[in-house]
Amino acid sequence: MTARMSACGVLCSECPAFLAHRAGDPAMRERVAAAWHELYGLDFGPDVIRCGGCFGPDDQLFHTSRRCAARRCCRSRGLASCAKCGDRPCADLEKAQSVWDGLEERAATLPRSVFREFVQPYCGARRRVPNAPRPSRGRRER
Repeated sequence: MTARMSACGVLCSECPAFLAHRAGDPAMRERVAAAWHELYGLDFGPDVIRCGGCFGPDDQLFHTSRRCAARRCCRSRGLASCAKCGDRPCADLEKAQSVWDGLEERAATLPRSVFREFVQPYCGARRRVPNAPRPSRGRRER
């Protein structure tokens, strides 16, 4: 399978919702819903665990991704991802990437197989789409 990346740098092609959608496997969607509940506190039923990737049609997109301003901007500009855009800093990209900040730290507390399947696809978005602004960690530049 060809690697797919979201506008902000998430690996769609490794995302369990994308994989469950592609496989058409209800049991896999149930596993993803249960894992996301345990890992992230999300209460999505297996019926919404499906996604055709960030640049897929809205009716095949994970429902929370439909509101992503970075995705909408890329689509309106005909770009494959925010990496192809020269407008920096970008508040839309920062907001999209900030959702995934800190996930790498979960590797120390989770079984490797759980981390790889349910967390790793969302890690590294800032590396895949570089030059996005970094969070200030509470300090303001003067």
